[in-house]
Amino acid sequence: MSFAFTVKTQKSIDEAIKSLTEGLKEIGFGVLETLDFKKILSDKGLEFSNNYRLMEVCHPNLAKQVLESNPDLGLLLPCTIAVYQKDDENYISLARPTSLLAMASEQNLQFTGEEIENNLIKIIENTK
Repeated sequence: MSFAFTVKTQKSIDEAIKSLTEGLKEIGFGVLETLDFKKILSDKGLEFSNNYRLMEVCHPNLAKQVLESNPDLGLLLPCTIAVYQKDDENYISLARPTSLLAMASEQNLQFTGEEIENNLIKIIENTK
């Protein structure tokens, strides 16, 4: 299994982010921030031709459980979804929570990375 789940989208970058934001809200996730790497790099004097946005998304109740279980697991938060352009096509990519949580062996969490991942993949599939 790959570290990332990636799909091609026919939507523009802005349309995909709007659709993802709405879908995430329906399952209790919020967007903490969306980083625009094209702008960030440009502000640093570096040219980056493709659009690349990184959405930091979080479910407050799940984050609380993770942090209460083991504060070090906070290093794996928030979940990230990239919406980007490559070879004149747009993609949505999720860093798989199961891959990230595989680095930790927390048995007392009330949810699994798989459950989170499945929910986020459904939102991405509905967006493409």
